[in-house]
Amino acid sequence: MPNEINQRGLHSHSDELQEIIGQMPHWIVRWGTVVAAGVLCILLLISNTIRYPDTLTAQALINARDQPQKIEWYITDPNVVYHPYVTDSKRVKLGDTLVSEIDNGRKVTSYVRARVSGQTYLLKGVENNPKAFMMLVVPDITTYEVQLKLPVQGAGRVKKGQRVLIKLDAYPNHEFGFLEGVISGVVPVSIDNHYRANVTLTNELVTNTGNRLPIQPLLQGSAEIMLEDKRLLNRIFKTII
Repeated sequence: MPNEINQRGLHSHSDELQEIIGQMPHWIVRWGTVVAAGVLCILLLISNTIRYPDTLTAQALINARDQPQKIEWYITDPNVVYHPYVTDSKRVKLGDTLVSEIDNGRKVTSYVRARVSGQTYLLKGVENNPKAFMMLVVPDITTYEVQLKLPVQGAGRVKKGQRVLIKLDAYPNHEFGFLEGVISGVVPVSIDNHYRANVTLTNELVTNTGNRLPIQPLLQGSAEIMLEDKRLLNRIFKTII
């Protein structure tokens, strides 16, 4: 009997609870629907207002117009002697004699002359040959050019005037910032499975954080090309479809 009473009481409470839920005021339902619709409209409005560009990543190269001159020599014949005429960290002019090669067996002397004016650097030991010698003549860099190697996929979307952000390997962007520029031209021919694009830097070699980077014969890094702007709403529908 107690179990029967308890079951009757439980069913009684359940019926009362269902009755209360079923009698939820209509204004709560209506306002809930209005609020949900309002939130949805706000989200749609925001997503239709917010725009951000598609990007394309490419390899960036900053090349000086005048590249260093490199001379290597190592002794393989005891009758051949090499004689450097300049020491390390010396200034040389175009046409100065840098190294002579004397062949005692044939009594022939040949000279290597400077093709650029600049500062010398003497190095001993090169890759795979620790007994070799190298001389570099690094010219003063006054002009340079910025090129991008574009991947084949997506290269057709790159156009003149698009904004470019360049991050250099030797100067981490979290410490030095990044360079800004615009596409000044695109070469419409694939070279070595890449397309080429030229970039004009907006503020030369000064980064967005105000750091002026030193000019070097070659700087490498990555670039992000800002393609066309798209609304967030378009991207959402494109993803759904």
